[in-house]
Amino acid sequence: MLIMLLPCTLFAQQPSPAITAFPSLRILASSRGLSMGNVGIASAENNQQLYYNVAKSAFILNKHQASVTYLPWMKAVTNDVRFINANYMVSASSSSSFGAAVSYLNLGNISVKDDNGATLTNYNASEYNVMGSYALKMGKRGSLGAAFHLLGENVFTTTRKNKFSVSGDISYYGYAELGDASSKLEWGVMISNLGPKVTLENVSTALPADAGLGISFSNIDPETDNKYSITVDVNRLIKEDWKAIRFSFGGEFGFADQFFLRSGVSFENPLKGNRKYFSLGAGYKGLVDDQSWGIDIHYLIPFGKAVAISPFQNSYGFTLHLSFGNFE
Repeated sequence: MLIMLLPCTLFAQQPSPAITAFPSLRILASSRGLSMGNVGIASAENNQQLYYNVAKSAFILNKHQASVTYLPWMKAVTNDVRFINANYMVSASSSSSFGAAVSYLNLGNISVKDDNGATLTNYNASEYNVMGSYALKMGKRGSLGAAFHLLGENVFTTTRKNKFSVSGDISYYGYAELGDASSKLEWGVMISNLGPKVTLENVSTALPADAGLGISFSNIDPETDNKYSITVDVNRLIKEDWKAIRFSFGGEFGFADQFFLRSGVSFENPLKGNRKYFSLGAGYKGLVDDQSWGIDIHYLIPFGKAVAISPFQNSYGFTLHLSFGNFE
């Protein structure tokens, strides 16, 4: 009986990674988040909030904030894939904010071959994403947020084609001050990439609709401004089974609110992609009156059985950010 049941067991454990449309939606434009294991639903700061939890942007302290992120993507697989993002946030009032962002994913040169291996054509594929967002405080310690995306991609099937779609995000953020207010507990919920299926050549593919929950604890020393935080995020693709859950853990230590060291780890089920990696990163923030500027960098170190062929091998990137105009 064991011998007869063995093929059934093997079949039940076959990998079935999720195939979704517009893969750029799953690249979150933040070196700070990636350096902390890709967390941020509760712990996101500044423009990082546009991607991890837009609701939190209702609490931004500066009138204007902007950032640019550059990621050479999947370095272990190819050397011509690039992800670039630029975004801007503005405080509309003491209780609300607007945001806008543009993302571009260059998928590099792709060759189309026939069954004999002969090249039929070469083309350059790319994706782009234009986003607008709004966040509003709900009381003193909570907020709601929403974002809308216009999506575009050029692909090649039998001929070169462009495809378009739309998607939306909704989120919630809340926090509580503990003790003497030097400690803070934050939490957030994010549902992202909600939208219609994308049809090309009579094949329909769903967007990477995702639901996430994040919890973060932070503490700051009022005398030295040294700060540390630990956070955990749990994400699941909505249209997949419960195996499609990703756990992410991250931590950050800041020296005098200027120099930052970060680390994290992310886990994914082996049957749903097996993306597992440690992450390292650092950051610097310069302060001049009511203005600040800074840079964040990250580096990913894959682990597990698939480490030799992990697309995250030697992955790195950086984010430049600028904030000015003290709203308070």
